[in-house]
Amino acid sequence: MAQSDAQPQETAPAAGAAAPQIPPHPATRRGMKTFTSLQNNRDYRFLFAGNLCANAAQWLQLLTVGWLVLEISGGSALHAGSVVGLRALPTLVLGPYAGVLADRYNRKRIAIACQLALAVAASIFAAVVATGDVTVWHAYVYMAIVGVGFTIKQPVRQALIANTVQKSDMPNALALNAMAVTSMRLVGPLIGGILIATVGFKWNFVFEACLFLSMALLLLPMRTPFQEGGANRHASGWANMVEGLRYIAKSKVMLRLNLLNFVRAAAFGTVPLVLPAYAKSALDGGPSTGTALLTVMGVGGLSATVIMASWGFFTKKGMVGLISLAAGSACILGLGLSHWLWLSLLLIALQGFFQTHFIVSNQTLIQTLVPDSLRGRVSSVWHYEQGLTPLFVFLVSVLGEYQGMGVAISVLGACSLALSLFFFLRFTDNRTLD
Repeated sequence: MAQSDAQPQETAPAAGAAAPQIPPHPATRRGMKTFTSLQNNRDYRFLFAGNLCANAAQWLQLLTVGWLVLEISGGSALHAGSVVGLRALPTLVLGPYAGVLADRYNRKRIAIACQLALAVAASIFAAVVATGDVTVWHAYVYMAIVGVGFTIKQPVRQALIANTVQKSDMPNALALNAMAVTSMRLVGPLIGGILIATVGFKWNFVFEACLFLSMALLLLPMRTPFQEGGANRHASGWANMVEGLRYIAKSKVMLRLNLLNFVRAAAFGTVPLVLPAYAKSALDGGPSTGTALLTVMGVGGLSATVIMASWGFFTKKGMVGLISLAAGSACILGLGLSHWLWLSLLLIALQGFFQTHFIVSNQTLIQTLVPDSLRGRVSSVWHYEQGLTPLFVFLVSVLGEYQGMGVAISVLGACSLALSLFFFLRFTDNRTLD
């Protein structure tokens, strides 16, 4: 393939030259360091702004599709949960190879192409909704297409964080990346709820398309000055994928960190996708209740990112992850048992707080340990758990269909709590990771 297609060529420094180092801004040397990585790294500013747009589109999409399917399916919790969870299903097939793409080819170009494809898909679905003839199966097809783009872009976006910041700014950059997720979890559902109530579903998807397009445009001037060599392109894609899997399997630390993330995603990743059904079943609420639950989850996550970005972690990152996983699981258990809106709002806010602490501490450990040539493949395994999310959403939705969504969520929380305590007690060396 021509050299211009190879990932490292766009941004690699001249031969013999060190990667550019940007001196820290005087304001970041003391006091709060909330936005250090943005101040010190020009290219990360473009990526962060783009991620804000993409995450707003994601949360707007999850809320809108969930309520749209509830309406056109006659209130089926099974369809509402399954169609949203379907977005993660392509990860099971494409996830590992998406990491290979991220390590073999130009990460920036892959990210831009994915955003443009998602913008086109959202525009077409908006047109289908506008006709008034939309069915549940249209929504399933749309979310399957979205899932392909989502699968490819996830390891790329993760790797681009490390490629646009100095290593010393990595923890702050990952905390701010989580802030982009949590803040838009707050803003996205709020915008979505307002649009549904005032102008109808179709405009949500139009706005979603505009947000995806905005990220593509923001990535155009971005460079990746801290990117190193990519995967061996003389080997096959299959050999590259096996290399990444062997690296994780041989490293006990890397393997455990990924397994812990699988536990987190099974419970924490399922809850937001079944909130519309939970709001209706357990709280006897409507779109405003579901919006409120997603919003306070965003508030909890946002507060966690501000704390971590400003002051770092309260103890070793390995311990932070284990404590946060157990505490967040306990919140999910309590959420399932709750039938009071105020208590549910408190518990889901705490869940968002602990989930974000886990994600940032876990990602920071992984991204500081993995070589850049393997970063995409390791990130794709980290995100592979999202491919299993539809299974958990389906199981929780089926249980919720017959026993009530509150019971289903409480069972999910209890299982997650048991697994998190097992990891905490069995693998004591994980507590010392930093």
